[in-house]
Amino acid sequence: MADDRGISQKAHNDLVLSFLAVRRAIGALGFFLPLALLAYGLLDGQLLTSISAAYYTPMREVFVGTLTAQAVFLWSYEGFRPDAGDLVTDKGTARVAAVAIALVALAPTSPAGKAGAGVDPACTLLQCALGPGLAAQVHLGAAAVFFGALAVYCLVLFTKGAVDGVEKDASNRIYRLCGWTIIASIALVGVLFATGLETRLAALRPVFWLETVATFAFATSWMVKGDALRPLVRGVAALR
Repeated sequence: MADDRGISQKAHNDLVLSFLAVRRAIGALGFFLPLALLAYGLLDGQLLTSISAAYYTPMREVFVGTLTAQAVFLWSYEGFRPDAGDLVTDKGTARVAAVAIALVALAPTSPAGKAGAGVDPACTLLQCALGPGLAAQVHLGAAAVFFGALAVYCLVLFTKGAVDGVEKDASNRIYRLCGWTIIASIALVGVLFATGLETRLAALRPVFWLETVATFAFATSWMVKGDALRPLVRGVAALR
C-alpha cells in the first residue's frame, strides 16, 4: 500500500513538473522573440515596423521557428481538468492559441509597400494558395485570436480557484494586469491600423512596441504560472 502511494505521489510530482516546464517554455519563448528582434534592430540601426515584419529580414528563421515552437508547446499543454459545465478550458484555449500562432507563422503579413502586389515566386505555401492580400488578413486575424486566447488565460483560467494565501492573491493581480495589458495593447494596434496613424507614426515604430508589450505581458503571466518569477509574486504580495 505504501509503495502504491509512493508511485502515485511520484506520478503526480512528475505531472506537476511537466506542467511547470511547458508553462516556462511558453513564457521564455515569449520573452525571447521581441528581445532577439530588438537586438537585431539595434545592430541593423533600425527597428522593425512590427514583430511580423521579421519575416522579410534575416531574422525570418528565428521568427518562424519561435512561433512554431510556441505552437507545439501550446498544443501539448493539457492544463487542469475542467469542471463539469466549463465552456472555457485550459486544453481548448491552448489548442486555439496553438493553431492561431501557427497560422501567424505560416501566413506572413504582406511585405511593406507590396500589399497589392502579385504572388511572389518565393511565397509561402499559404501565400501562394491564398494570395498575399488574403494571407495577410489571415495573419492579422490569427494574431488577434492568439492574443485573445492568451488574455483569456490571464483573466479567466489562471485566476481560477480559491485564493488560499497572499501569494495566490498576488499572482491573480499579476495575471489580471497582464491580461488587460494584452487587450489594451492589441486594441491600440487595431486603432493605429484603422486610423492610418500607423503609417504617420511609422518612425516611432508604435506597432512593434505595442506588440512587444503584449508579448511581454503574456510571457510574464506564463512564467508566473510556471513558478519561475516567485520574487515578483512575493514583491507584489508585499505591497498589500
